[in-house]
Amino acid sequence: MQIKTRLYLTLGGLISLVFLIGEWSLWQSAQINKRVDNIYTQEVIPLENISHLKGALYRIRDRSLRLLDAVGSTEIAHHKQMITGQVERIRKELEKFDDTRISKEERRQVERFKTSLEEYLSIIRNKIYPSLLVKSDKELEPVLYKEALFVFRQAREALNELSEYQIQRANLRHKHSNEIFKEQMIVIQLIIIVIIGLSGMFARMLMNSIIQPIKQINDVLTKISHEDFSRRIRITSKDELGQMSQMLNNSISMLQATFQELSILVNYDRLTNLPNRKMFQEKIEACINRCKESDELFAVMFIDVDNFKNINDTYGHTMGDKLLEVIARRIKTHIRSNDILARLGGDEFAILLQNIKNPTVPGNIANKVLDAMQKPVFIDQHTLFTSISIGIYVSDRRHESREKILSYADIAMYAAKHSGKSKYIYFNKKMHERLESETLLESRLRDAVRDCEFKIYFQPIVEPKTGAIYGVEALLRWEKDGKAVSPSMFITKLESSGMILDVTYMVVETVFEMVDRRKFKSIVSINLSILQFYDENFLPFLKRELQKYPSVNPQKIHFEITESVFAQNNDLIFSTMELIRKLGFRFALDDFGTGYSSLSYIKEYPIDTIKIDKKFVDNLLEDVKAQELLEGIVCLASTLRLNIIVEGVEDSATLRIVTKHSRIKIQGYYFYQPMPREEFEALLD
Repeated sequence: MQIKTRLYLTLGGLISLVFLIGEWSLWQSAQINKRVDNIYTQEVIPLENISHLKGALYRIRDRSLRLLDAVGSTEIAHHKQMITGQVERIRKELEKFDDTRISKEERRQVERFKTSLEEYLSIIRNKIYPSLLVKSDKELEPVLYKEALFVFRQAREALNELSEYQIQRANLRHKHSNEIFKEQMIVIQLIIIVIIGLSGMFARMLMNSIIQPIKQINDVLTKISHEDFSRRIRITSKDELGQMSQMLNNSISMLQATFQELSILVNYDRLTNLPNRKMFQEKIEACINRCKESDELFAVMFIDVDNFKNINDTYGHTMGDKLLEVIARRIKTHIRSNDILARLGGDEFAILLQNIKNPTVPGNIANKVLDAMQKPVFIDQHTLFTSISIGIYVSDRRHESREKILSYADIAMYAAKHSGKSKYIYFNKKMHERLESETLLESRLRDAVRDCEFKIYFQPIVEPKTGAIYGVEALLRWEKDGKAVSPSMFITKLESSGMILDVTYMVVETVFEMVDRRKFKSIVSINLSILQFYDENFLPFLKRELQKYPSVNPQKIHFEITESVFAQNNDLIFSTMELIRKLGFRFALDDFGTGYSSLSYIKEYPIDTIKIDKKFVDNLLEDVKAQELLEGIVCLASTLRLNIIVEGVEDSATLRIVTKHSRIKIQGYYFYQPMPREEFEALLD
């Protein structure tokens, strides 16, 4: 075969091979382009939409939990309306996803969220709503706290996985870009083998037009996998690589915005733009580590807004949020540039003072902040006055953990609240010891309630002229390890922990049983806590007790309340008192003369008896004004047809003064001390 023929045959074969490889390359590029289009043209769900879904989901949960504390059908209907509104908001947000091109995994998580949400709403509608006014909180709590919250967590998990999928897609892009790179390399290598004899310029053009862009894409995607979004692909050609680079750049920008928003959500408070609890704890940890290597001092100031709940209840949560923004700005103007102000949640703020020279620095800053809070706040044509309480912990080079440091500052803040609010207090060890003591006391009280360790003592109320028993007051006593515990030490703790409700039921049951068994016809006084007015089971309990003990005359049962009751929800207090009076019971105002002693209480509320506190009569002998005031109270009570009982009469001289007034009854050690039930019944015999 001639060389020319072989040359033409070889050239023809080479041309045919180049043509076939070229066609195959075009087909392969089209397949690669289709895969790229499938990967990088999927739309990204805006994180804001997912955040809206989370917010609405949490509001539905909060409203469903508050249903247990709801009082009356009106408040229940309000919570239902709020839940319905949030459900509608979720459905509107979900409608946006229907026309969005998203991946199958994202679509699956959306459907999973919808399914869990419907199941969660079904539990609320079918199991919670019908039972709100029928079943007790204890019967509903398992459904709400176990069954419903389990489904709620599934819905929340679906949203969390939907958010995390955005990050996973970055890794997916990296993976597919490597595959694209490998496949394109094969194409290039085949073409280089076929056209090995072509000029170096063509080879360099080929390298510059294909290999370098792909390497650039790979480098950028590698940076993305390490959460570095600062690089962009700089390819301006109109071919597939140019289109792919444009799509990648758009996706990188969206991912960068998503990561920035995620960082803000994780580390900053959305309302005030201040660091949140997580970030603040990290700053404290870093400060602790730094101080281990130096003699630097630091301090943590825990700040709580006084009576913030009242502002929310009166003006609404929107007004409360605006107030928190104002408070944050005012605090920030009085701290140093290197100090860190954070919002820990709700109405709680905290300040980290770094590298302070001496322990007096936090106090000076606290004074400035407290002064700033004295100025009125003007919001939406409303003038608000508020104050804050501050607890301060100063490091003592013992390198406490961040949890303990925040706990110590929190303890000091509560000490500031209990001592009058609008002030600051430094933490000291006595506070911690007191807290541990109160925690131990609460634990022992729970055991005492469970084991029925409380006893009822009775102190007779006497007609001073005749010495006859006018009535008796039921008093709570507790003995632990053979020693009597003062009521002043445990009554307050019973109320703050809510255990007073069960104890009051026990007292009422014991008194009714004694009155019924002994056919006691005189007055019996029983002390009521304010919590009883918020207890929906109290009225039904009284009705059952009257049916159980038919000989008990409710008009002879006087429930004693103090002025602190009227500082709460006046409408609720008044309506509850009226319902109790309709059952026949009467009310006595205890500790009269020690509080505000407002005449409006005995004018507006159904009070039958006022009891003058022992502190009022302690100095009655030396205090002429007190004697005249006592006479005025007696005249006032006579005009209003109120009974008067004077407590704490312990000597004959005081007795002579108070018995000048015929309407007065006496309760004090002069006649009788509180006595056990057996001793009192023996007295009746």
